[in-house]
Amino acid sequence: MDKKYYDLTAAQKILFVSQKYTIYKQVNNICTSVLMDKELDYNIMKQAVDIAYKRNDAFRIRVVEVDKEAKQYFAEHEEPYLSYLSFTGISDEDMDKKLHKLAKKKVSNFGKQMSRIYFLRSNDNRCGLFFVVSHFIMDSWAITTFYKDVFAVYEAIKNSTEMPKPLYPYEKLLKEELHYKKTAHYLKDLAFWEEELDASEPIYTHVNGAIELEKYRKKKNDDSLRYGPFFTFFSNANNTMLPFPKDLVDKMEEYCTENKITMQSVVLLALRSYLAKVNNVDDVSMYTIVARRGKLKEKNTGGSRVHYFPLRTIFSEEDDFKSSSEFIRNKLSSIFKHANINPREVAQITNEKFDVPQLGTYFIGMMTFQPVKLQLTDGTRIETKWYGNGAIATPFYLTVMDGDASGGLKFYYEYHKNRVNEDTIKKLHEFMIDYIEEGIKE
Repeated sequence: MDKKYYDLTAAQKILFVSQKYTIYKQVNNICTSVLMDKELDYNIMKQAVDIAYKRNDAFRIRVVEVDKEAKQYFAEHEEPYLSYLSFTGISDEDMDKKLHKLAKKKVSNFGKQMSRIYFLRSNDNRCGLFFVVSHFIMDSWAITTFYKDVFAVYEAIKNSTEMPKPLYPYEKLLKEELHYKKTAHYLKDLAFWEEELDASEPIYTHVNGAIELEKYRKKKNDDSLRYGPFFTFFSNANNTMLPFPKDLVDKMEEYCTENKITMQSVVLLALRSYLAKVNNVDDVSMYTIVARRGKLKEKNTGGSRVHYFPLRTIFSEEDDFKSSSEFIRNKLSSIFKHANINPREVAQITNEKFDVPQLGTYFIGMMTFQPVKLQLTDGTRIETKWYGNGAIATPFYLTVMDGDASGGLKFYYEYHKNRVNEDTIKKLHEFMIDYIEEGIKE
């Protein structure tokens, strides 16, 4: 069969570069587990995984070099790598150590299948899956979609019922995406960002506080610098999970519903307020992550569609919790409407305007908010967990996810271990909880 080669998308090119220029090649591994209070049949699950792989063409993406340039094509179906992991009688700590070790094992990229999957039996005898996949072919939304599909297929096989509706072919979305720059929509998006970024120079805000910019200014012998360093080859990372309890999330949901504010806006406000405090500034810039899954076909497919965009907020003491949340909500809404453009193209607008070097930036913090609930139709309790791969391309990344459909949220903090410590992360998390609770009281 003749292969149809495609260029990499903007999202894939960013991931490709981050892996190329770091010494930790597992940087694009996304590693998650799903465990449930239900006995699962391994043989049926093996059939279900194979069918779910066939129904999801993102698993068939292969990357090769063509004329010294990375290209991708869709291979014919290959049987997935499925192994068995049993931790019966083993401690939680030892189970986590083993899974973190597997998470750090690089997923193959050039010319090979970019995922590994394991049937999992935990130490408390729950069943589920442990899944390692390259961010190059899947993002968090796509992973949740895969889990939903594989368990729906499992139930259909077990109960001899009709198969769930198939996923939308990712290859069709890929073609649309590669055609995007030839459309009028691209020109509108470009005009939006040129206007959005036509403002005064931002300032570098780090989770460690103002000391980071001061150190960089001394290194460069320039006290007027407002940008700082972004990328490092030594990108080994720590990862800390801290929860938002159910009672707080309930208050947030009630407040957001009453005031027509998104929960993401409230969490972003808390994060930027901590950065404002420790950097002693009113002007805070960070990146917000956009899943680009607005349409039904985009929600129900694989692929990696994540883009990141600058979110700048300048608040004074007169701006209260509600008005600030509304500002962020409106800003996010505008960003979402213009999120198909290449993020590097957007970054270049600011870099050229203020003569920022290639490895300089104003934006080092990133947050993605995707609390998508994973539930079975029979109401079986499911717990999901994300495992850090030990590497990260940016100094600080926060991922907010649903944990077990109990009503709480899990905040996964990933950060450069040689630049940020766990105590700083705990202080940030405690501040966010207190800030949101006080803001809602007001």
